Amino acid sequence: MTAAPSRPVREPQRIAAMFDRIVPRYDLMNHLMTVGLDRRWRELAAAAVDPLSGEPLLDACCGTGDLTLALRRRHPASPVTGLDASAAMLDRARAKAAGQPGIEFVTGDLLALPFAKGHFAAVTVGWGVRNVADVRGAFVEMVRVTRAGGRVVCLEATRPPGSLGRRFHAVWFERLVPLLGAVVAGDREAYSYLPASVRSFPDADGLATLMREAGLVRIRFRRLGLDAMALHVGTVPP
Repeated sequence: MTAAPSRPVREPQRIAAMFDRIVPRYDLMNHLMTVGLDRRWRELAAAAVDPLSGEPLLDACCGTGDLTLALRRRHPASPVTGLDASAAMLDRARAKAAGQPGIEFVTGDLLALPFAKGHFAAVTVGWGVRNVADVRGAFVEMVRVTRAGGRVVCLEATRPPGSLGRRFHAVWFERLVPLLGAVVAGDREAYSYLPASVRSFPDADGLATLMREAGLVRIRFRRLGLDAMALHVGTVPP
């Protein structure tokens, strides 16, 4: 019998502290790890949101705010809220968004969103849901704060199904990314957590099942980046 992959510790305070540490090189590492494709993927996530004019949007686990800003560019009439548990990440996000109206950043937990039921037209989460202890519970919360007919959009790393993607994943994410993290960010531990967290995370089909269990319907996804990323979209039913 094959042993189940070990699951990295996902204690909220420990995760937030780790992200606080890597803020100075976080954006650079994202661009290097994805060969700059992370920008394009965020634009795709922002395009998957379909609010009516002026309806509010939430970017959960917003990090340094790049997806939050992409939402604002794509939907300029909609106010956008970015939420994250890391104070240092939010400081960087606020600096990026300085002087731009219609954007606010708040501290919060994806498993206990500080918003009323149905407050947002849509919720996005980019590379964040993998870091919580209860993935299904995170989607339940995102569904709760999204109005009927609104969308929940998830951009996340995933295990490739094909042999080419698996080989790339094994070499790049498992071996080179931790080394890159040590050299560029000075934190091999944080960038060893990345491949470990992907190993223990549901694949694209499994994530779609969790979204369905959380109450979403009309779920679809597309694989990106040699199938090492997946963009999921689900709709909150009436």
